[in-house]
Amino acid sequence: MPPHGFSKAQRVRRKAEFQQVFDAGVRVPSRFFTLLVGRHTGPAPRLGIVASRKLGDAVRRNRAKRLIRELFRLSQPLKGGSGVDLVVIPRRELFDASSIEIEKDFRAAWRRAVERLPSNHAG
Repeated sequence: MPPHGFSKAQRVRRKAEFQQVFDAGVRVPSRFFTLLVGRHTGPAPRLGIVASRKLGDAVRRNRAKRLIRELFRLSQPLKGGSGVDLVVIPRRELFDASSIEIEKDFRAAWRRAVERLPSNHAG
């Protein structure tokens, strides 16, 4: 059975990496998230999640992060998604929506963000 873990290579981990996406990335608001997407030199997309206490208590924040990681894992084959850092800021509305609505919103926002990225990138 293949592992379903979330390896270090799939994560935006360092403060400088998050800051680069916040400074130079494309911001796309959607119904359940705010997505920030920036280029990086690696071959695969990486995910970072910013779940502040405005989202709710630790249980709700952790649930949101699990949902987002699963959406990211399921959405991997999106065209143009390689070589990008994706930072997701969840909204409270996420908890009241169905998984189908959340998935559609996530895929549409990711697609819009990648389309808005400049085509010239290092890598």
